[in-house]
Amino acid sequence: MQQRTSRMHVKKAIIGKKEISWVPDQMVVSSSSTPSSTTPPNQTKKLLWFMQKGRRRPQQQMMMALKMPAIRRPHSSSSSSSRFTFSSSSSSSSTIFHGLRGMLICVSFGLVCITIAAVLLCMREEEGSSHPREITPFPTKLVSALPQFQGAHRERLYWGTYRPNLYLGIRARTPKSLLAGLMWLGLKQGQGSSLRHTCDESDGLARYCSWVRHDGTTYGRQEIVDGSARITISFFKSKELGSGYGGDWVVRVLVQPIKRKEDEEQPKHPHPNDVSFFFYLANEEGCPLKLFPKQPSAISMQQDDPIASGSTKEIGGWELHTIKKEGTTMNYMGSRTNHMHNLTELVWQALETQARRTGTLQLPDDSDNLPNIAIFQVSGKAPMELDFVFVSGTQTRNARVNLRVKNLSGAALSKRLTEQEENFEQRFESTFKLKNWVKLGDREIEVGQVAMSGLLGGIAYFYGQSRIAIPLKSRAQQQIMRAGSFWENWSAALYTSVRSRSSYPHGYFADEGYHQLLISQWDWKLSKDMIAHWLDLINVDGWIPHQQILGDEAQRYPTKYTCPSTSPPQNLIPRLKWVKKLATRYETTLVAGKKDPENLSFLKAIFPRLKAWFHWFNSTQTGKVAGSFYWHGRDAESESELNPKTVMSGMDDYPRASHPSKDERHLDLHCWMAFASQTMAKIASLVDISSHTKYRDTAAWLTDLKLLNELYYEERLGRYFDFGNHSEMIKLYQKTTVEPRTGYVHSEVRRLVMEVPELRWVPQYGYNSLFPLVFRMFPLTSLQFAHQLVLLQSEMYLWTDYGLRSLAASSSMFMKHNMENESPHWRGRLWLTINYLVLSALDYYSKEPGLNSDKATDVYLKLRENIIRNVVECYYESGYLWESYDNSNNGEGSKGFHPFAGSTALIVLIMGEIY
Repeated sequence: MQQRTSRMHVKKAIIGKKEISWVPDQMVVSSSSTPSSTTPPNQTKKLLWFMQKGRRRPQQQMMMALKMPAIRRPHSSSSSSSRFTFSSSSSSSSTIFHGLRGMLICVSFGLVCITIAAVLLCMREEEGSSHPREITPFPTKLVSALPQFQGAHRERLYWGTYRPNLYLGIRARTPKSLLAGLMWLGLKQGQGSSLRHTCDESDGLARYCSWVRHDGTTYGRQEIVDGSARITISFFKSKELGSGYGGDWVVRVLVQPIKRKEDEEQPKHPHPNDVSFFFYLANEEGCPLKLFPKQPSAISMQQDDPIASGSTKEIGGWELHTIKKEGTTMNYMGSRTNHMHNLTELVWQALETQARRTGTLQLPDDSDNLPNIAIFQVSGKAPMELDFVFVSGTQTRNARVNLRVKNLSGAALSKRLTEQEENFEQRFESTFKLKNWVKLGDREIEVGQVAMSGLLGGIAYFYGQSRIAIPLKSRAQQQIMRAGSFWENWSAALYTSVRSRSSYPHGYFADEGYHQLLISQWDWKLSKDMIAHWLDLINVDGWIPHQQILGDEAQRYPTKYTCPSTSPPQNLIPRLKWVKKLATRYETTLVAGKKDPENLSFLKAIFPRLKAWFHWFNSTQTGKVAGSFYWHGRDAESESELNPKTVMSGMDDYPRASHPSKDERHLDLHCWMAFASQTMAKIASLVDISSHTKYRDTAAWLTDLKLLNELYYEERLGRYFDFGNHSEMIKLYQKTTVEPRTGYVHSEVRRLVMEVPELRWVPQYGYNSLFPLVFRMFPLTSLQFAHQLVLLQSEMYLWTDYGLRSLAASSSMFMKHNMENESPHWRGRLWLTINYLVLSALDYYSKEPGLNSDKATDVYLKLRENIIRNVVECYYESGYLWESYDNSNNGEGSKGFHPFAGSTALIVLIMGEIY
């Protein structure tokens, strides 16, 4: 990608920077950077030389070919009589003849040069047309390459549970890593044995993907209930004397039998406590691993002996040891493959082959030549405890391998895990101080710790090329795209948290800002590192694809998870709140008379990218009326949707104008832009004072209440709405057609418009109407603010005993399906993201002195209490945090993705009143 761009620039430098213009008796070479002037022939020769493949100068080649005398340089280029003079001293007629002949040759040669330039220009345009700007990276140094993210910081984060789509997946923060993972045999209802590896709701586990403790870097504990077995998986990382880069780590697997009522009603399993676990290491670079011993079926189980070893560039030599109790057996397999996304299938095929041969589900105790994957199967009866210890730097003499393995296994490990558990709980309390609140007891604090751990345990590292669907603009692009449906973005790394390990185990820009509001409270530098990686993905126009599925991970997802280039970045506020928080933090340091070079360099590095990001919105999402904005990209031709979705807003099916048009005005985007301008002004005042005034004035204009009321306020109802070409008389109906020749009956759901749409307010009161409140655009004593508090508490509209619903119960679109098989999301469900933002605004107003301050306090306390109570009760009833919650049915988790430790983890900040 970058190499192609550089070649394009070279051609441009040759053709675009120097323009050749011809006059019958004079050649002028003009520079785009200077006024046109007659250029000395030596510069002309240099220019033309680049257009020739031969070593000789073009003038010499031409004259030798035509046997013409060489052109002598004029004495004065400024003289009007100075033309091309020849060295021949013959008669004047001969001189005129030769002069005319030379002139013709020069004109001919000029035409040749023009032709070459045109050809090269066409080539450049053709090449450019086949290479969309959307996949051109932003032309500055990577933010993640700043010195503050190198050295000890990078080594501290080198190893981690960075493969969140697996029940347990470990990797390093490097493009080609040594991977580790855990699988086990379970029973799938009606299907016999099943191999657990990828977090999958269809496995039917009573509890899964549940990190109940995780600090994001060093320690984690996960609990899984699979049938009659409780599986506790612990991860611990340590830097010991003699360790290689990144240190050592260990995985402990503890299996305990449990009794369940449903087990008594079902036929008893012949071997109820039999368990079989698979631990593997795989080298993405393809470097071979050594399995010990070399002879099959003689695996050593001594603590001092490794079961596998190898080496990588960064960590040097490494060894894997396992410690198990008596009564267990081990089998192994070595395999060679370049594909890491299908390891489950690889192991399962080996087990099936052995089952046909021997009647048992065991690995074959065999290995391919030069394997890059080592898999070890440990079988026994529950209760059972296994320790898999990974030690690095084993190539050195003072590696002290045996001592390090001893310190990371058995009783020594049990003690260290207990210490880590205590450290986590102490750190959690010192960070969020939940015990200070009278109404928060042990139940609430436990949910807070699980929410925090789930988010930190979902941190991932990806490397590769994301796939992007871009509208085809040229024939060259169409030819390239014939092989597939996507463009591949440039290769990039992404260090991020994920929304849900089972449903969204990849980067999701719409929620990442909310994640970082919480993670920044826990580990500020860890959060900065993640933000840096996301901003590195911004393209030359300031656009970031909102879903990032990189590397082999992309092969697991269908095309619907790619996003078109017309979609702008989503959900500005959480990221801007994070950036504003950073700027305030740096400003406070300056006021205290201290220096903060790290945050200053970070702000300077991200500001150009934020400017491009802001410019994207300000140039592509503007409306027809000055000061208005609307989300572009809605499908005006859709006939299968009740209301065309606005995916780019982050509230995809929230009802907007029924007929998308350029006349739309979207309230939420206007408020986003007002807040973005304020944030940009604050950063500019610290790192780029020249642009401060521009952003400050834009913010003042967009936050002006008079402008807001003119564009979005429906005075009769006292509510804020979108504006656009809209009709309320719309419904979905079943359209049936019959094929005349075959008689085949085809049925599909279509939209029926029963009223001609007109330009008007879009009377759908919901989350969108709350954005002026969220962004604190009302004066505390204003009538608008007082009225918003009244509306907020009405059960006819948004208020419930569980939080604020996304759309008023009185709305014509309330809980209506947008498509035949698409359940409503932002048409009634409760989402913690907007509830958190509303609480943040109410908390702000409650602390301001004024007429409505007490009313804001009252609403704030009631809303906060309702949200906390509902999330806690749902967790203890279901065992999970949910993506959203039902506005009825006792506020239970909505049918959808779970466990969901993404933005729902904001419950921790709500408990701690951190806004």
